[in-house]
Amino acid sequence: MAGIQDTVLVRSVDGYDDPRLATAIRELLELDPETVTWMREPDPGRLVVVKPNWVQESHLHRPDVWEPVITHPAVVLEVLERVAHLMGGQGTICMCDAPITGADFEAITLRGGLKDRLSELGKSYPRLKIELLDLRREVWIVKEDVVVKRLKNPHDPRGYVSLDLGRDSLLYSFQGEGRYYGADYDAGVVNQHHDGEKQEYLLAGTPMACDLFINLPKLKTHKKTGVTCCLKNLVGINGDKNWLPHHTEGAPSGGGDAFPAQTLGRTIEKTLKIPLYRMALDMPVVGPWILRKGRNVGKGLLGDSDRVIRNGNWEGNDTCWRMALDLNRTLLYGNMDGSWRQSGPKRYLAIVDGIIGGEGNGPLAPEPVESRVLIGGINPAVVDATACRLMGIDPSVLPIVRHAFDRHRFPIATGSMEDIEVEDDRVGMRIRLGNVQPAVPGGFVPHFGWPSLRKPGADTLLPAT
Repeated sequence: MAGIQDTVLVRSVDGYDDPRLATAIRELLELDPETVTWMREPDPGRLVVVKPNWVQESHLHRPDVWEPVITHPAVVLEVLERVAHLMGGQGTICMCDAPITGADFEAITLRGGLKDRLSELGKSYPRLKIELLDLRREVWIVKEDVVVKRLKNPHDPRGYVSLDLGRDSLLYSFQGEGRYYGADYDAGVVNQHHDGEKQEYLLAGTPMACDLFINLPKLKTHKKTGVTCCLKNLVGINGDKNWLPHHTEGAPSGGGDAFPAQTLGRTIEKTLKIPLYRMALDMPVVGPWILRKGRNVGKGLLGDSDRVIRNGNWEGNDTCWRMALDLNRTLLYGNMDGSWRQSGPKRYLAIVDGIIGGEGNGPLAPEPVESRVLIGGINPAVVDATACRLMGIDPSVLPIVRHAFDRHRFPIATGSMEDIEVEDDRVGMRIRLGNVQPAVPGGFVPHFGWPSLRKPGADTLLPAT
């Protein structure tokens, strides 16, 4: 019999108005008796963070489509109501995220009437403080994929903390050092923070200070890591995305992972983009205009990123998964003063919104999948391994999941994939991870840069390894 750490619950929910949603959320939140006991203890000073996947307000190309992109407000609200009840209406619950820098946070929080219903919840629990925080320090105005204006954003009221993993970082001694690309045109920033034994991340104070972290990711494919679920969702707790190595410049033949092969077109593209990026930073009005024109010409000649692999958007990306697992360790083991916990990881729960999932060009332009499941557990690696099986993907082939089970000074998973047991109400019994069947026939269609994840005509998977 598996322990709580290695147990995952899968619950069938046909839609966001399905009455089974409330029952499933209650079961998932109450999986760990110790956490339930802790929540029921009266303590007005405790802080619970609820972290959805609020990457951006809608599909990248279809503004009217949003359900396969973000954690649905019905799931968020049901979690909030149940947690508020368990806490006896005392303490603080904070919903927070750091969407992509060009996203409209207000538009995200208006989906499904979320903000209005938060006000109603507050009236029901007058002693409970409910917060809604945008963790970004800067917001960008983006036109044709180019930053044309940068605006300061109100900071996390609990501040930010820099945590240095040093030799415990998965980027320590990695071959990409000195050639990382972050989230902005100035690659010098990310390489300054990841240099030798200095491997540091800037984390928002609220998720770092919380007593319980509840992760509410979306079940989606991802262009840089294959899938985005619990582990990848932690990119949203950072204070500066340009401290995060997203890929290593160049092709594998030269130690990079931005694209599969160094061609003449790639060489020309790299030669031109560096001065264009510098111009965009140094000349706030004219520079972005010139960069936009240059990018449009490049798309016409070399193809846009919806059809052509660039910027680490493929299965050869050996950088991004390392950064994501580093972030998980900072959350689970980091302290607000920059030190490391000695008493074990932070209290943690995860509920994955897979009622409508996202396949194809995730995370920003996925197609909807009626996968009709919620997935819950108390360990992000264990939950993500199960989520992969439900997407029709063998988790052992994804570095972001496979390496989360590696032995480490700050372990994410303490067991192995073979230890995982799944209580799956679709089959009415507890089963081994390798017996979990995809939520839809054939599984999710992966991002086009991850062709090895697709198994044409296969409704079942090989046994987990």
